[in-house]
Amino acid sequence: MEIIKHTTGKDRGQISVSNTIATMDVGEVWTVSEDVVVKEYVRNACSRQGKKDGTIYKVCAPKQQRGIITITRIK
Repeated sequence: MEIIKHTTGKDRGQISVSNTIATMDVGEVWTVSEDVVVKEYVRNACSRQGKKDGTIYKVCAPKQQRGIITITRIK
């Protein structure tokens, strides 16, 4: 997995969730803070990526670990 950041536009320097999850291998886990990315955006990006190329992701944001999002590529 490679963390990819936007190089142009208003989000320049911020993480590109769509491009980053596209680099994940099966079984790979990405743990990121909600201060860095928005949980709902991550869920939508994973859904869009899955429709695009058939991948499946699991997105968890447990209340016990407030502020942490875990993305796992399943397929």
